[in-house]
Amino acid sequence: MEHVWGCVLLGALLSQAAALRCYSCDGPRSCEETEECGELQGQCRTTALTTIARERPPVPARPAPAPPRGAARPSAELSSPLPPGSGHFQRIQRGCDAADKPSASLSFLAHGRAVFLAEQRCATDLCNQAAPEAPSILPGQPHLECFSCASSDRSCAGPAWPRIRCWDPREQCVDITAVSLPQEFPQDEERIKGCGQITQCQEPLGFHNRDSFYLLQCCNASLCNNNTHDHLESPLPLNGAICYACEGNSSHGCAPENIAPVQCQGPMTHCLEAMGSHEVTGPGAVLKGCATPAWCDSPYTAVYKRLTGAQPRCCRGNFCNSWIQGGALPPARRSRASPGPPARPALLCAALLAALALQPGRP
Repeated sequence: MEHVWGCVLLGALLSQAAALRCYSCDGPRSCEETEECGELQGQCRTTALTTIARERPPVPARPAPAPPRGAARPSAELSSPLPPGSGHFQRIQRGCDAADKPSASLSFLAHGRAVFLAEQRCATDLCNQAAPEAPSILPGQPHLECFSCASSDRSCAGPAWPRIRCWDPREQCVDITAVSLPQEFPQDEERIKGCGQITQCQEPLGFHNRDSFYLLQCCNASLCNNNTHDHLESPLPLNGAICYACEGNSSHGCAPENIAPVQCQGPMTHCLEAMGSHEVTGPGAVLKGCATPAWCDSPYTAVYKRLTGAQPRCCRGNFCNSWIQGGALPPARRSRASPGPPARPALLCAALLAALALQPGRP
């Protein structure tokens, strides 16, 4: 009996020792508050939103001479982030997050400001104290120039997009469309073009069903994010694949009577299904629809659909995503994952912070 109690005590001590602790606060650069992470929260996260007002170019006293033939013409658009000043605003969040979410960054222009979102993640105790520095162009480093726009100020409607110079040489040009019903992301940021570091974006990352459409595209040459297709006004061509589609749980959203076929669009040639714990509705959340092969192997089901502990399963063939039925896995394949405390918003959901910061009257 003593040995049994000794094992129980040892197990409890090991369990406590294994719990990750992170700084947890919203606002100041320095943070002293901490929290103990849940079972499925295996990382500490720091999310930083920085907005910098764009300066208008000075009016020249006399007309500037025309540039030599073949030379690039100067642009009145923002070519590099500005140093902090009167138009500088920053907000920082820290806390625990799901173990399967990546670090990432995104920068774009909206409402006459440069918006920089960065999320850094780490997996050791209290590792998220440092905050990302304000963006700056590093001398001597190659930086892409990308088209930039945001749906919130209608600049993505064209016909000419502003341009932004990436502040980190590791960033690529990105083109992101994110639409979800019921609304999970700010309505005014359905489309963003700009610079970013997005994990596993060598090929298109896409998912859609009847309620959601996500497409993330990255490229590694200046001004390569020049796709003019409006995915909301004109759906992508059908590719012939048909999948089951739903999102919700076994009683609402993904009940048997809610599951319906959807014809897959564009590069979303695979059927996907996943089950996990949703940060709002709790365990037993189910997702079905069409996905690109790259999405199937990426963490973006957790990022966009906020499913913690989910392991998406993809397959090729009509209606092949029928593994999860009645909101449950087959007994032999049931996941051992249990719900943990809800994770805070991920990078692209953090566009909500940008929408708040860009409201009229904010600094």
